[in-house]
Amino acid sequence: MFRYLMILGLTLFLPGLYALGYSIYQGPSAWMVDSHTFWGTPISLFVFWIGLAHAGTLLSAIFLALDIKLDRRTALIAELSTLVSLVFAAIFPLMHLGVIDNFYMVAPFLDARGNFANVRSPLVWDFCCIAVYALLSLLFFGVHLKSRENPLLERYRKPMAWLLFPLVLWVHTVVSLDFATTFVPEWRGAFFPVYFIAGAILSGLALVNLLICAEGYRVRLLERLQLICTWILCAIWIWDLIIKGYFCTSAFIFAGVLPQLRMVAIIREHRVGRIFFSVSILIGLFLERYYLVSPSAGQAAATFGRIDLGLVTFSVGGFMLLFFGFRRYLNRNMEGAGSYFGEVDGTDLAEAEQEEFEKENFTGVRGIEKLKKGFYMQPWSSEEYHILRFPLLVGFAAAILFSVWVWGQSVFANVDLSIANVIPLLYPIIAVVTAVTLCVRAYLVEQTFVLTRREKTLCVILFVLAAACLGTFFAGGASQKSNVSLTSLTVASLNHSQDSRFIWNARCATCHGTDGRFNEKFVREFYPVPQKLDILRLDSLGADSLVKVILNGRGNMNPYVGRLTPSEALGLVNYMRTLAEKSAPESAKEGE
Repeated sequence: MFRYLMILGLTLFLPGLYALGYSIYQGPSAWMVDSHTFWGTPISLFVFWIGLAHAGTLLSAIFLALDIKLDRRTALIAELSTLVSLVFAAIFPLMHLGVIDNFYMVAPFLDARGNFANVRSPLVWDFCCIAVYALLSLLFFGVHLKSRENPLLERYRKPMAWLLFPLVLWVHTVVSLDFATTFVPEWRGAFFPVYFIAGAILSGLALVNLLICAEGYRVRLLERLQLICTWILCAIWIWDLIIKGYFCTSAFIFAGVLPQLRMVAIIREHRVGRIFFSVSILIGLFLERYYLVSPSAGQAAATFGRIDLGLVTFSVGGFMLLFFGFRRYLNRNMEGAGSYFGEVDGTDLAEAEQEEFEKENFTGVRGIEKLKKGFYMQPWSSEEYHILRFPLLVGFAAAILFSVWVWGQSVFANVDLSIANVIPLLYPIIAVVTAVTLCVRAYLVEQTFVLTRREKTLCVILFVLAAACLGTFFAGGASQKSNVSLTSLTVASLNHSQDSRFIWNARCATCHGTDGRFNEKFVREFYPVPQKLDILRLDSLGADSLVKVILNGRGNMNPYVGRLTPSEALGLVNYMRTLAEKSAPESAKEGE
């Protein structure tokens, strides 16, 4: 079964890979872009895959935290689907930038060139939250795998689940507020956080149910939860229709109406019927994401071209290749692998695992104390609280130090920073520092982790890759000095168009654009849109004032004093006027 699914994934992946390469080479003009929102297919796919990613580990973590019975295989499938979905979710925001080389600008720390990410930008919040969620999900999955060989690790899973549970809600709330705080009418609404979380859980349930259906078994609890989530989303869609007068009809049909056929027993009990429900929901939620990200383009199906379709097949095929490839490799780590093949329920195995868990945890002195208390324990006396207590203190200390450090940076002297801009980053910092401290204590102090040589090699490789990534963020791209000595240039030479153009393209074009009309695809995501180069505006400000702006900075523009001389700044002002004259309407030129 896995081999055929991987062949199908490869069939979808190869043409999609061409679409991905063409999109990166061609830039944002290759895919559908909504001129009203400046977003398009990559962001639609990002929101779709990030929803799938958030729900996978959430299911395993929330069930574990609340002591709900879920068998090991289902939990591992959900956690693995999260990690694979995150891989493809991370690709599309980089494509959407148009200037992929500038991806490092979302890291929330001072880089080697003195730049600091705009912490007022929701995309910076997204990057931090999703990166932390990916790291914690990887640790959670690794601990789950190792717990079979070392049962002592089982006691660390529940504390990590309590870290992941609020993190998922935190991350998706931050992503939803990216939409709700903008100027697009379709995105406005205080219900967006609940809306996004419900949509993410539904899409994740549909994916997990589809994957375990491919394994040849079912979990009735997840099927019921899937149906309940469709009711919640239908209520939100109908309410939105009443308030605003419009909604995505196709999403309502695929993800809201058709899944109600589950109430028909003959369809519900057939394997093909259950596959149909999950696939229908996934199609409906992708159409809903597509409509949500690009409201005006979503109403015109003709705008969705072959490159857009290729990006979809790339992500779907790539997911199938990566997921089922890892699934085959991890087959020996799945308990009772052979017992699930064939149409079985799986509930009895979950109950058996629960009985074994209770037997292990209610023996000895602690077990007797638990039984005397009637299974209920005060939160501060529970085992997970004692395990988390010290790592949480370290996490809170790290968050406080980060806040103090941010306010101490001179780069914020001209930026209106408030506590609300830093709050979205605080819990992810607490969570990642707590999780790392937890793992370090388990490995060094309690020596609970016992890693094989292969696992140690893998950890070293991951550490090197992480260090290289952090180094890239800190370096901030190419920063080598030019062979041309700009400080030796005179005012006369800087007034020459060619020399000023060199400085403009090297220093200013990333945000303002090579033609002076600013780089919309990049600037709108990270910084407030700069002023266009208008002749009347330049004349009203005057050359002296503009030179001071270049040297001293203003708003989100970094100061260039020390990096540009006054003569270089004056040359840029003259070149700005040249660009403004080129972009001015003919009527304005004739008026002069």
